[in-house]
Amino acid sequence: MNSKIDPGAEPAVVTGSREQLLYLLAEASEIEHTLMCSYLYAAFSLRRGEGEGLSTTEACAVDRWRKTIMNVAVEEMGHLLIVANLTVAVGGRPHFARPNFPVAPGYFPSGVVVRLTGFSRETLEHFIFLERPQGAPGDDNRTFNQKSYSRRQAVRGLMPSAQDYTTIGHLYEAIRVNLISLADHLGEGELFLGGARRQVGPDVVDFPGVTKIASLEAACTAIDLIIEQGEGSPGEQEESHYRSFLSIQNEFEELARGNPAFAPAWPVADNPALRLPPNLEDKVFVDHPEAAVLLDFTCSIYGLLLRLLVQSFGRAGEEAATQQKTLISAAIELMHTLAGASDQLARLPASLSTPGVNAGMSFTMLRGVEPLLDGRVEEQLVRERMRDLADAARTIPQLPSALSASLDQIAEAFFLQISS
Repeated sequence: MNSKIDPGAEPAVVTGSREQLLYLLAEASEIEHTLMCSYLYAAFSLRRGEGEGLSTTEACAVDRWRKTIMNVAVEEMGHLLIVANLTVAVGGRPHFARPNFPVAPGYFPSGVVVRLTGFSRETLEHFIFLERPQGAPGDDNRTFNQKSYSRRQAVRGLMPSAQDYTTIGHLYEAIRVNLISLADHLGEGELFLGGARRQVGPDVVDFPGVTKIASLEAACTAIDLIIEQGEGSPGEQEESHYRSFLSIQNEFEELARGNPAFAPAWPVADNPALRLPPNLEDKVFVDHPEAAVLLDFTCSIYGLLLRLLVQSFGRAGEEAATQQKTLISAAIELMHTLAGASDQLARLPASLSTPGVNAGMSFTMLRGVEPLLDGRVEEQLVRERMRDLADAARTIPQLPSALSASLDQIAEAFFLQISS
């Protein structure tokens, strides 16, 4: 392996074999996945309307913020799908696994702290820091600071090396450099040997920038889009994640000056835990009976959603596109169910032992999200899980009846489409 020095303060770009590229793509997937969850958690924590303690002006602003943050989270999901397509294009399998929250120090670079925290001034400052453009000055909020460290190996050999970066944009630049290096070394045809057939394209999912990738030019275009949506273009793209969070921050500060008691969010737990951890530091074990049942259900929805996304890739044959549409459509519908249940969690107490702290969606991961066996096995396992969730929804009083009915409709539509 060798290093290329990037101009500016960013660490050197580590280049190497296809394994190095797949390693970087897996880290990019986990970054997109964890950021998506943290943005959703903040959006779910926001109050709704004047009936929840907001003035008319405040309620309108908070509603705009929720929509903006949800749009950012949706774009992060689009980035996750783009990285999945890139991974398939160079011969890998999409990577949808990730660490549970809070992400332990050492897993990502020291400047990339990812936790689940409700919407607040501190959380907003942290989001701005994470999405800042390369070269932009700024410090993270002290609440999210952790001891500085460097992820490095004594020897750069056959095993992939961790790529340090101070901005997420630089991680993608490292992926670009590795793509160019490998295309030069192996040949473009040999690098993109995965082809486009097993990817997910715009004919299946309508996410900006999600397209099939089969060339170096297409890969670099996809990377450009991810960077520009996140940190903005050189011309300071107004709709970038960075600029969107700055806009929310300005409006938040203006409203807070007018009302020092302004509380746009419910007092949700930092890093809620579905299972009792050995150490409760920085976590809240959700054991209140009402919240615990709803959290278990919501995490199960999330688990099935991931299963459906995983199954959407790597398909071949004449029915591949139809099957992909069925799987992706069901996953998107489940997102709405997850959002409704997560909103409700933010309004419930987390635990009898932590008064004044509300619950929240923990996004607890399945132990493994590798692809299920295809054919009848895949169909049977998804059917079983959908049936389990639909049956459970009818027994949870904290779940709005509309969400329970919606889950029945999703299951029925999925079964009809699969069997047709």
